[in-house]
Amino acid sequence: MFNFDAKDVQMLGCSFDRGTRTLMAADRTAVTLVGDESFDEGAVSVLDRLNALHKARKDALSIVSRAEQASKQLYEKLLKRGYEPEIARTCLLWMCTERYVDDRRYVTLLLQSHLVRRGQGPDRIKTIAWPRVGLFENPKLILADGFAALEEDSMQEAIRKSTANILRRTKTFSRASRGDNRSLYRTQNAAGMSGDDSEIEPKSLSFAERRSLLRAHLRNEGFPSKSVEKFLESWEIEENGKG
Repeated sequence: MFNFDAKDVQMLGCSFDRGTRTLMAADRTAVTLVGDESFDEGAVSVLDRLNALHKARKDALSIVSRAEQASKQLYEKLLKRGYEPEIARTCLLWMCTERYVDDRRYVTLLLQSHLVRRGQGPDRIKTIAWPRVGLFENPKLILADGFAALEEDSMQEAIRKSTANILRRTKTFSRASRGDNRSLYRTQNAAGMSGDDSEIEPKSLSFAERRSLLRAHLRNEGFPSKSVEKFLESWEIEENGKG
C-alpha cells in the first residue's frame, strides 16, 4: 500500500493525470495506477519516494504540534527516524513555506524564554540556536534579525535579571587577568576559586570596581555595549539611592 496526495506529487516534481490515473515522475517514468497491475522497479521507486514523503510530512506535523521546532532541528529528527536526506529536506522546504516551521519565530521564542525571562546572555542563546536554525538560510542572518527585533525594554529586563542572578550566586569577585588587560574580570563562587586568585569581598570594592566587574560580566555574556552602559547608568542611580 502506497500513500501520497497531490501535494506530494507536486513537491517531488511529478504530475498526475486523474483521468487516466497516470503518474508521471520527474524523470518521465510513467506509472498507471489501475487494477492489480504489477509495477516495474522504476515505478516502485517513484511510489516509494512519494510514500516516504507523505509519511515524513505526517511525522513532521505531529512533531511541531507538540513543540515549536527550528528547521535544522526538525530535519535532524526526520533523519533519525530513517528518512533519506532528500525526503527530509523536501519535507522541511514545504514545512517552512507553509510556516509550520519558522526559524525567526523560533529565535524570538528562544529570546523570550532564555534571555528575557531567565536573564541568560545573548551568547548563550546563540549557542543554543545556531545548530538548530538555518537549513535554507544563513543562521547568522536569522539570529541578527531576531536580536534586531528585540525591544530595548526587553534587553534591559534581561540584563537586570542576569545581574541579579550573578550577584545572588556570587560571594566573591576575582580578577581574571593580572596583566595589561586589567579591565577583564570574572565572577565565581568562593568554592571554585583557584589557588592564586585574590578573593575580594564585594563590600570592600569601590562602586567603580563593582561597576567594572558587572560591565565585564555582561559583555562576556554577549549583551550589547550600548544596552550595558544604559543599564549601568540606571544601576548607579539605584545604588546611590541606597546609600
